[in-house]
Amino acid sequence: MKKTIFLPVGSVKGGRVRIEGEDFHYLKNVVRVKRGNVLDAVIGYKKYHLVVSSIQMSKILCDVIHQRDILQRSNILLHIYLGLLKSKKMDFAVAKLSEMGIESLQPIVTDRTVPEGNTGIEKMNRWEKIVREGAKVSGFERVMRIFKPRKLDEIIDELKFRKNEYIFIFSTDVHCNHLKKVLASITFHDGMVFHLFFGPEGGFTSGEVTALNGINAIPVSMGSFVFRSETAAIVGTGFVRLYYYDE
Repeated sequence: MKKTIFLPVGSVKGGRVRIEGEDFHYLKNVVRVKRGNVLDAVIGYKKYHLVVSSIQMSKILCDVIHQRDILQRSNILLHIYLGLLKSKKMDFAVAKLSEMGIESLQPIVTDRTVPEGNTGIEKMNRWEKIVREGAKVSGFERVMRIFKPRKLDEIIDELKFRKNEYIFIFSTDVHCNHLKKVLASITFHDGMVFHLFFGPEGGFTSGEVTALNGINAIPVSMGSFVFRSETAAIVGTGFVRLYYYDE
């Protein structure tokens, strides 16, 4: 039996790995690991091949058989920016995007964001847990980074200094260039970086679109399809991921 898990940095010390908390309960009570079982664990930027040496009351101890740097399977780097949605919709988007092996998800506060209390430690912890679960499904040897929500203008200020990277604004305007045509016009090279912007319910305001255009963002559409914000983010990101997928 082999299972890949994602553990926090600090779980490994010397030639031994300590598994505690939710990961411990998952392996002990759901997977029902036993002494001698083999596990794969990603910790930081390394992948560890482990064998379970001891199962105790609150932790599992494993010996390291082998370790190596994680493999970067993706030939493009995707950074997603999604207008902050209500809790259940945002949780759903976080879960599905994390399964695609993207680099990061940045929730953004826009003019049309519907306030729903503070995004505190509890919500961030929930998102990080969802992200780790998605990484288990994806098969990618890294975990999507998720950041605390930020204002759109702060993000624009940072991106204007990035060079040779592509910024797309997903729009419901059917007169925008279709995403497929835009991708076909780009000369591919390994390691390309894309920043994909998806608005909240109701989309970006004209002022926000103008601000994004100011950093050379390219408006793109997915044709006549009209999606909810969380669906648009999943479908749009998935299309770009599969367009450049390299077996």
